[in-house]
Amino acid sequence: MRCFHCGEEMEVRQEGHYGLHPACFRKSFSVDVFAEGRRARDHAGRLERHANPDGKQGFRFTYEDAYLRQHDAVSVGPELPLTRKSFFSVQLFPSFSDRIPSRENPAYPEYCVATGISPYEADPFVLLTTIGRRGPSCLVFEPAACESFGSEEAREFRASLGLSLREFGLLFDFSPFTIQKVESGKQTGRDVLRRMELYARFPEAAWFEMTRNRPKVHTRLWQRLAGIFREKGVSGDHDAKRCPFTLPPQDPGSGRGRTRRR
Repeated sequence: MRCFHCGEEMEVRQEGHYGLHPACFRKSFSVDVFAEGRRARDHAGRLERHANPDGKQGFRFTYEDAYLRQHDAVSVGPELPLTRKSFFSVQLFPSFSDRIPSRENPAYPEYCVATGISPYEADPFVLLTTIGRRGPSCLVFEPAACESFGSEEAREFRASLGLSLREFGLLFDFSPFTIQKVESGKQTGRDVLRRMELYARFPEAAWFEMTRNRPKVHTRLWQRLAGIFREKGVSGDHDAKRCPFTLPPQDPGSGRGRTRRR
């Protein structure tokens, strides 16, 4: 199988790395926490290595806004109440460290072998997402995808197209102010960066989105962009109205879009 981050072929001997190449696995600077119920899995928050402005190195846990709004949300631990969004600790939070089995446990080496790591592994994030991945609670720890596309890559992508902030925003349905904040690093903009990475890595996707917004830009600008994408192997006559799939017909008896009579 291929690593979902770097794309390189990887040999899977155990199920421990969950689709990540070992080198990429160790670059996972954060752990995503999910609350898994019988039918759904909700992203509760993220644990990261973090340095405070005063230079203190430690760990930061941040709840997802959507998770905090859920009426049935459960806290990740007693020291991480739902009344706050973000927490910092020099030491790993007890609710996380308690999920890592003790090395004094006679079965500890077997746990490590079963998840594909060394019994001498010391990285708490590796331990949390392998032998501590699941526990008695509903919480599941997963290695966060390595985010290699950042503000610098975002600037380079826009520059490669020769677009101003306004033009880029028009063609890709972004707010120019948001793009400026993301490119300057003043705003994380994770969702924005993921969309931009998709467009940067897959020119067909970028061209499809741009074609939808073609009427918003000047003809000369569009002709120049068409030349750039022809060099990338993307046909200049691509029509965004053509869709590779067909939506199923609506059931007349579904009642959608109609007012029910009482």
